[in-house]
Amino acid sequence: MSKQMKQAFIRMILWSLVFVFFLAIFLSGDTLTTWGDNTRKTIMLAVLFLAGFGGDAVLNIVYRKKNGEIIKDERDDAIEKRAVSAGFIVTLIYVFLLAITLYTKNESSGFVPVAWLWFLAYSLICVANISVTAFSVFFYRKGGL
Repeated sequence: MSKQMKQAFIRMILWSLVFVFFLAIFLSGDTLTTWGDNTRKTIMLAVLFLAGFGGDAVLNIVYRKKNGEIIKDERDDAIEKRAVSAGFIVTLIYVFLLAITLYTKNESSGFVPVAWLWFLAYSLICVANISVTAFSVFFYRKGGL
């Protein structure tokens, strides 16, 4: 397993955990109806995502180039480009489906509760990170290109 694949795999696990905890916090109790008044959960989510981005920073430090070592070659660049392209498509489909679902569910009332917009924003970060890293791991396991 190359360093790039290990980093992608760890990042995928990290953001999957962030997503699971995000869903547990956001969808518990009356969060959707009291989003604006729920400072505790807002802070919990901010800390959770700070931990996710902090984990990314730590991974970048751990897997950085050391003493002229080559840790990334043309194959890694090609895999990264394919993973980002595939992850982008998954992310677009996710946003489209969630937006259409929210529209359909709330069409009669004429408005979408603001909590769902926060849900879309936060979950988009997770879906984008998970899909790109999952495709990276997939392409590495497939043998490159």
